[in-house]
Amino acid sequence: MNRQGNESSKLKVQMTNQCQSPNDKAMTATRLPFDIGHLDLIRHLDLGIWISPLHALVLGILICLHVSFAQGPDQGGYRWIDSDTSAGPTFQWVDIAGSGTSIVLGDDDNKGPFALGFSFSFYGTDRDSIRVCSNGWLSFTSNSHQFHYHPIPDPHDPNALIAPLWADLDPSAGGSVYYFADTIQKRFIISWVGVPFHGTNDSCTFQAILDTSGTILFQYLKLPDHIWDKPPGSSQKADAIPKETHSATEHHFDFCTLHFDFEDDSCSVGIENDAGLVGLEYFHAGEPPENRLHDSLATRFYQLDQDVCPKAIGRPFEQELAGSSIVPVVTIWNPGTSPASFPATLKIGQGYQEQITVADLNPLCDTMLEFPAWTVGADTYRLELFTTLAGDQFPANDTIRSQTFGSEAGELRYDDGKPDTWFLRIGSPTMDWAAAVRFTSPYSEYRLLGARLFVLDTSPFQRVLVCPDDGGEPDLDNPFFQVESVAAAQPETWLELDTDTLLSSEELWLLAFWPRRADGPSIGDDRTRPIDHRSYFGSPSVRWIPHNDGDLLARLRIDGRTGITELEPVTKPQISLRPNPFKHRLKIRVTPLRCAGCHPLVQVSGRIYNASGRAVRSFALQTDREWVWDGRNQKGMPVPQGVYTIVVDGAPINHTKVVKLK
Repeated sequence: MNRQGNESSKLKVQMTNQCQSPNDKAMTATRLPFDIGHLDLIRHLDLGIWISPLHALVLGILICLHVSFAQGPDQGGYRWIDSDTSAGPTFQWVDIAGSGTSIVLGDDDNKGPFALGFSFSFYGTDRDSIRVCSNGWLSFTSNSHQFHYHPIPDPHDPNALIAPLWADLDPSAGGSVYYFADTIQKRFIISWVGVPFHGTNDSCTFQAILDTSGTILFQYLKLPDHIWDKPPGSSQKADAIPKETHSATEHHFDFCTLHFDFEDDSCSVGIENDAGLVGLEYFHAGEPPENRLHDSLATRFYQLDQDVCPKAIGRPFEQELAGSSIVPVVTIWNPGTSPASFPATLKIGQGYQEQITVADLNPLCDTMLEFPAWTVGADTYRLELFTTLAGDQFPANDTIRSQTFGSEAGELRYDDGKPDTWFLRIGSPTMDWAAAVRFTSPYSEYRLLGARLFVLDTSPFQRVLVCPDDGGEPDLDNPFFQVESVAAAQPETWLELDTDTLLSSEELWLLAFWPRRADGPSIGDDRTRPIDHRSYFGSPSVRWIPHNDGDLLARLRIDGRTGITELEPVTKPQISLRPNPFKHRLKIRVTPLRCAGCHPLVQVSGRIYNASGRAVRSFALQTDREWVWDGRNQKGMPVPQGVYTIVVDGAPINHTKVVKLK
């Protein structure tokens, strides 16, 4: 029998201001390895909430924040809570061996559908029957017998999934599987009793219970005693769980001391929608270790009626150009099952507090809010976004906090840092076609330091230039600087162009011309709202056409400090991440402090966390030297594409991230 499973890819998070079915939106629920009651949550522009330990340095690029807590909710509004939590369900095994119906299942088998006896709502769709797989999962749609447990969610079959213990089980070798449609208590129960893992003598007894309220309960009566091995070289008991340790300067989490006795991993536990794009994972392949399955464990998946929360702060970015006037943009979400009306409040520093009332936000929908304009100063500002809903059943997710700082040196940009698609106008045999972005500088005089474009491949542009504006069109005859036949050194990276030019033009254009008949390079296109309508394509011999579908990943580096006396000594460590985003290799360099009274770091250690807050890799390096991450976890396995947080101990807080591309 072939026991090799398919690799599954991590899906990126999508944000919209339109209400969609939870079966249509891509979202992964995430878990934080920190106590949310004592944590200021750091936001950025893309996939999630990440850690903010004291004296830790978080590195990378700006990504959009998705707010998610240890128990969910996922984009369908589902959360989990277990019996190891004080407010969790009580374990009460329901024995249906006498009252239930036996299902004869072979190895890698799937039977059904079996009538539930009532209508059961699952991710917005009413169901009245379900299929049962021998390998510890249920599905409303799939007749697969997949034994290879995927991460949850995953678009590969099976979908419309309820997985109490998705593993390679073999009922043909022993044990029984029963189902019971309890019409009196309005619930459906399916139990695997004494079913062994394939090719072993180790058996497990567990069940899933569905009821008319839409909740799902997993219960585990008996699991093998030695599923969890003793940590190597340790005298601890085999069932010991690594604990979080704290000190004044670090948070440490040991993610690697436990492993499953079957191929160093275990199973998947969770639920996902029909498309496999939305789901809530409780446990997968040994992670997180604090959610390991054990005897007498009960885990409930449920929805709340009343709950709203901030979902994203799209603007301000982590760094803004001092003196610029920006419109703060946020996204608010209703993960509850009832419409909600409530105020949303944004605070920026001490001088800005604005409130917008959201009216009748539909369940499982979000809305994008634009607050009154805010003028950035040369300072650091604390951001706080919160909602206030009467009767909110989960107030722990009502607030997110972060910070932004204003600086005269930075980037003119309209994109969020991650390409949702790629933009290309195939070169004409007779005309020169170009992509263009029109920028507005907040300064009357400044230094132009360079330009950058995020490109898909290494084919060359015919030319790249920056020029002034001439009545709403680029003045190509008077470029500030121009580079001929230039290409990126590797695929899916930033093409960097340097200059140092003193300018006084408030409006200026960055243009990239494709060679005639060329089929590349493609430019990254950010389709996530809001769209700034500053991107164009066209030709000098035709016209410049607005690209209204997205913001091209093209930026200008400027410095508003034009006098020598304005320059200040470096007061923070200099961090280099190249390329970012990256595909195969990421070079990390930390340059120590070089200012009077500073205590430079000699050696630093750090950890890399995925979007769900789980450590995937640790490292150490000497300052002023490079450490190269090959995109693999601590076990040497490639990590999926997505957003990763790099935490370096012993350094001041900085809030940036890194993106790994597929």
